[in-house]
Amino acid sequence: MKISLVSAAPAELKVDALAIPVATGQPLGPGAQDLDRAMGGVLGEMVANAEFRGRIHEVLPIPAQGKASARRVILYGLGALHDLDGQRLRSAHHELVRASRTWGYRRLAIMRVEPLGMDALKGIVEGAVMGTFERRSRQTGPAPERREIDDLILAGFGTGREPEVIAAQENGEATNRTREWQNAPPNELTPDALAQEATRIAQRHNLELEVLGPAELKSGGYNLLLGVGAGSARPPRLIRLRHHGNHDAGNASAAVLALIGKGITFDSGGISLKNPENMSRMKDDMSGAAAVLSAIDVIASRKLPLDVMAVIAAAENMPGPTAQRPGDVVVSADGKTVEIVNTDAEGRLVLADALTHALRNGATHLIDLATLTGAATIAIGHAASAAVSNDDAFWTQVEQASREAGDRVWRLPIFADYRILLRSQIADLRNAEYGEAGTIMGGMFIAEFAGAKPWAHIDIAASAWNTNDELTTVLRGPSGAGTRLCIELVEVMARSAKDSWPPASRNS
Repeated sequence: MKISLVSAAPAELKVDALAIPVATGQPLGPGAQDLDRAMGGVLGEMVANAEFRGRIHEVLPIPAQGKASARRVILYGLGALHDLDGQRLRSAHHELVRASRTWGYRRLAIMRVEPLGMDALKGIVEGAVMGTFERRSRQTGPAPERREIDDLILAGFGTGREPEVIAAQENGEATNRTREWQNAPPNELTPDALAQEATRIAQRHNLELEVLGPAELKSGGYNLLLGVGAGSARPPRLIRLRHHGNHDAGNASAAVLALIGKGITFDSGGISLKNPENMSRMKDDMSGAAAVLSAIDVIASRKLPLDVMAVIAAAENMPGPTAQRPGDVVVSADGKTVEIVNTDAEGRLVLADALTHALRNGATHLIDLATLTGAATIAIGHAASAAVSNDDAFWTQVEQASREAGDRVWRLPIFADYRILLRSQIADLRNAEYGEAGTIMGGMFIAEFAGAKPWAHIDIAASAWNTNDELTTVLRGPSGAGTRLCIELVEVMARSAKDSWPPASRNS
């Protein structure tokens, strides 16, 4: 899809459809009044009479009848203004594009009118690009349900903003790439296939690449990852990509951010077998890995001035004859002993070894993304990602990145009282059955391996894939949660490092 900015009057745009945003309870924006008059006032009348209410995901095409150059004028809803955050802004434009594709529009224009400000450009482009994702890409048939949009034309956003459009389009495409990997069948996207994707990214950007197989994992003591993968015929992989973004001598001691992703390409639960109902969706247990892999592709392409590594712990969790058992005690890569109480609490195990690997390779800041706990759905549902962090300053940067990405996160507390729940009677830690605070406890287990470095854990178990059909204002199916957050976090940290360099002189 080609995206362009234009300064022409919207009524003069020769497109299949011209889209105008409307917020619930608000009149037609002032910028659309000339077009409304040209069409005999029908647009304003439909809004005033509540024939179109401006609810989010409400999309209504109206024949222009030759009164505008566009063949159709679309009114589309943003929902209530007090609810319009970055995530809903992107969702509204995601749905606009999907509806336009269903109706076969090849050239779509979006008109910026109030309540959308000039700062909405990024969210509009990202949401529109995300609307081009097609989950049914593997279906065969005479014709797809939705066709492709060739041109997206943005009117009223000013000029000279092409770099912003390009960056937003990259972010949207990265999110869709994550969604495609989430949606890939597990017989295709195996641990080795994830390693091959990482290899292609490394070759494209000349990145440092390390892929550890079973022999290297055993030599490095990554027994938690090996244990999770022990029941599968497909061996695990520990993948590390590194973008060297701050080679300046003055930046030699600067931050090294590790983006760490859980890459369980299929999760049967192991010996602690999951209920067969909905087990087919456990192909998405690599959503964290997909997000960080897609993010570092963009980070490297932009040559962002921050050292960043993507570390992915990839495995299948299967109940094969050599699978680890509940009751086993395993020694982690950093030397801690872990009692395996439940083999279905495998994500925290592979992430523990992944954090150790990141620290061994010089990481100073850590953020992990994982479909970790069903408790996250109970805690905050599909509309956001649950999070915990051990460092307030680092969390401030994560939260800022979340807002800029339109990718909601909500920080849960880490109370010292809970640490006793991690204890095992026979090992340093146990991996499950804490009795309460499931999402927090999963994060606290991982924190034991963060080496006192600034760390944040993002639990995308609910936000990565919306299964609630009634929750229509949240993207259904794979969402790509965390992808844009990772990209924006690097942007935020790079700006912060630039603003704080050179350090103030110690001489008074």
